[in-house]
Amino acid sequence: MPYDQFHFHLYGTVEDTAQLAGPAPPLTASFDQMMQRFDAAFPNAYSEPDGSIAWASKQHQIVGTIYDFAGQVQYVELRGRGELEKVRALVETLCGTTQIEALTVMVLPERQWKNFQDFEKTFPEA
Repeated sequence: MPYDQFHFHLYGTVEDTAQLAGPAPPLTASFDQMMQRFDAAFPNAYSEPDGSIAWASKQHQIVGTIYDFAGQVQYVELRGRGELEKVRALVETLCGTTQIEALTVMVLPERQWKNFQDFEKTFPEA
């Protein structure tokens, strides 16, 4: 199966997701930085000033919302379907780095904590 469905919240990094008892840390990028990166990287995608984003083609459909508070992005909610390559490209773009393996992911609806590297393993092989 070349596509998978997903729904998750993306947070900043923690050393061990198994020890995460409280809220996950915020992401390091600002709301404006994330929105500017998204708009520049995906000019045919859709974004709203409230942080809503959508990026789609025949092969993938990803929608999400960037949630910020006090000048920091608290988390990004992403859901949709598509290959891991597209999900990874979007997360790298939003975060402004290719070093995303240690980011914290809450997989929904299970509410299961993982780092991004472990989350990637849940996608089927292309």
